[in-house]
Amino acid sequence: MKILGKFLAVVGVLVALAGVGAIVLPNMTKNKHSELAMALDNVNPMVKTETVYASTNAKPVRHFIGGGGEDEYTYQLLTYNSAGKARTLTFDSQWRLKPQKYLKISTKGQNVESWGAIARESVPSGVRQNLMMV
Repeated sequence: MKILGKFLAVVGVLVALAGVGAIVLPNMTKNKHSELAMALDNVNPMVKTETVYASTNAKPVRHFIGGGGEDEYTYQLLTYNSAGKARTLTFDSQWRLKPQKYLKISTKGQNVESWGAIARESVPSGVRQNLMMV
C-alpha cells in the first residue's frame, strides 16, 4: 500500500510539472529561432495553430547547400497575425523570396507548418499597414 501511495504521489508531481510546462513553455519559445523551440512548440498541446502574414522584403540570414545538393535559404521574418500581434519566425526555403511580395504562413508556435505567396489584397488591411512599415 505504501508503494502505491508513493507511485501516485510521483505521478501527481509529473502531471503537475507537465501542466506547468505546457503553460510556461510557449512563452519561453516565443520569438526564439532554434530547432528546440520549434520542436517544443510542435508537440505542446497548449500551442495553437495560427495564420500569420509577412512581407518578403527581408534578405536571407543564411544560404547553404542542402543534403540533395540544392540551394537552401534561411529567413527571419517579422510576421503579424490578423489581430496585428507581431512576432518573428525563422524558416528555410529552397527558393530566394522575391521582394515586394506577401506570404501567408501557417504556424504552430515557432514551427512553420506551411507557407505560400498571396496577393496583396488577400492580406488583412490592418496587417498590410504594419507590413508596409517593415
